[in-house]
Amino acid sequence: MDFEAIRGMAKHHKQVFGRDVKCEMYRLGEGKILALTRMHDDYHDMNLAILLDDAYRIEAIAGKMDRIPYPCCEKKPLEMLGNLTGIAVLERGGLKTVKARVPRNLGCTHVYEMLESTFRAIFVGSYSIIDHDWEGVLSLDLEENRQIGLQSPVLADTCYAFNRASVDEEVLRRAREKVEEAKRKREAIEAVKGGT
Repeated sequence: MDFEAIRGMAKHHKQVFGRDVKCEMYRLGEGKILALTRMHDDYHDMNLAILLDDAYRIEAIAGKMDRIPYPCCEKKPLEMLGNLTGIAVLERGGLKTVKARVPRNLGCTHVYEMLESTFRAIFVGSYSIIDHDWEGVLSLDLEENRQIGLQSPVLADTCYAFNRASVDEEVLRRAREKVEEAKRKREAIEAVKGGT
């Protein structure tokens, strides 16, 4: 069965549960990143805010639970968020560190789900933030960009697209040449700005 056939099975049936998780990222001054996540479902309305330093380490983290099924859920899981300060979000094992610092019986499975979604959004969003830094001086096509990504220890072997076996040395060489040219352009632009 294909997707349309499976999805079509929901037609004429009443939905019994729905959940939305929304993640947003903002680039702040001084290299800081703000990540905001909201989980809304039939039982929960929860928010998470994470401030990251320029090395993508958690500098500050806080949450708010506007709607939860049990009043006891609110206090301890939110207090435990403070234990996550200093975690490097883009390093492998970040989510394992979260689990180690917040024992399952003192946390909240939904807050953990929000953290996981947020870490993954930061992972993807961090590359668009880096791309903005090169706006106007670097133009890589999609495959060149992927080949550069394959060289990143953060991305390599994380999925099919970034499988190390798919390295194309010729495309990678071309992409590296473009990056070097872009670095020279940026240096020239910075020199002009510094001289004025």
